[in-house]
Amino acid sequence: MEKVKLKLRDENGKIYFGWWILVMSALLGTFAYNGIVSTTGVFLLPVTTALGISAGAFSLYISILSVTNIIVLFIISKFMVEKYIKKIMLVAAALGVISFIGFSFSTQIWQFYLWSVPMGFCFSACTMTPCTILVNNWFGPMVRGKAMSFYMCGMSLIGVPLINILNYVVMTGGYKGGYIFSAAGILICIPIILKCAVWSPEKKGIKRMGDVDAETEAMNTMNPDDIPGIPFKEGIKKPLTWVALISCTLLVIVSSGALQHAIPTMIMAGWTSAAATAISSIISILLIFSGLVIGIATDKMGLFATSVITVLMFALATFCYAFIGEASWLLYPMIAGYIFGVPAVNILSPLMMGHMFGDKEVGRFIAYVNIFISLGGIFGGLVISMLFDMTGGYKLPWLVCTAILVVCCILRALCTRKSVKFVPEKN
Repeated sequence: MEKVKLKLRDENGKIYFGWWILVMSALLGTFAYNGIVSTTGVFLLPVTTALGISAGAFSLYISILSVTNIIVLFIISKFMVEKYIKKIMLVAAALGVISFIGFSFSTQIWQFYLWSVPMGFCFSACTMTPCTILVNNWFGPMVRGKAMSFYMCGMSLIGVPLINILNYVVMTGGYKGGYIFSAAGILICIPIILKCAVWSPEKKGIKRMGDVDAETEAMNTMNPDDIPGIPFKEGIKKPLTWVALISCTLLVIVSSGALQHAIPTMIMAGWTSAAATAISSIISILLIFSGLVIGIATDKMGLFATSVITVLMFALATFCYAFIGEASWLLYPMIAGYIFGVPAVNILSPLMMGHMFGDKEVGRFIAYVNIFISLGGIFGGLVISMLFDMTGGYKLPWLVCTAILVVCCILRALCTRKSVKFVPEKN
């Protein structure tokens, strides 16, 4: 097969427009995805102190946001098509701006709950689902793994300094100023969406990067109804589809649990709070580079190999967490396992859909991937917390997570093997 590489320019000598798609996606991922979820900890103490409420009462808005996210994804998944996707993204971004401004004026907890509903719409319709669909449309299967990893790494590269800037804004201007700053970040993205949210290379009259030439020409001249792939209504009835979706939930049960409980695990194992936090920060930085490695490896080795390896690496990390209090040297394989395991969630999960179903309605399948990822996020921290309360320690919770990941590895292997790969019929 012809070897295809990522290039800066298209066949006309202009910068390939897909790169602007990646820039837009990274900015939306930073301001709308990370800005909504990953910055919650920055606001926790300032808001709870100012309003005199408990941390649990404040955190409940995240649950309301998550439920809204799932409901919206179910409703809009069939509308994530060329005709509507830009309009949906613009409405969602506007709701994100409004909801953050609403947070800045909130003085009672019920007001946070109220504004978390439009924020949930923004989270579902302006972040991972539409951005992943557009990246999928602009980069063919030969380079899609690299493109997805660039997208995720861009989020991290912008997101790390964003957290520090936001923390400074909150310290100097209070939580109200912090929420205005967050609203401004999404507001900046609205004109970028207007300019960059283009459905496919065909709309720009250029070839898609990552396809062999014959396939690219066929895609550019094809009626949308004739794009090769399995229709959503047919694919969603296949048992293997649900196996793939369940694997996404299982992965995120563990990954979201790790986000909440990794630092407490290290503290109970003997590290100071400052040391545990520093280790967590180092891991976040390393994830920027490990995501690139996984993306490149996927394009070179194939989806099956990286799907199995990443989940097994994640299982290694959770196994090390279980015994890290007894052997401190397990910190090193834990870090290695984590940074090369977590990319299985957001980089490889969407790629499974293209592998199994082709390009025809891959957007609807990706929307369902994000629904099941959201389900895992709701239950992950709760599962580990309940097991911790039962046993008074973290050994059993992390061993259960290891078992979950072993099951997930088997499910991923079933869904990414060569025999289930969609292959267009030859005329």
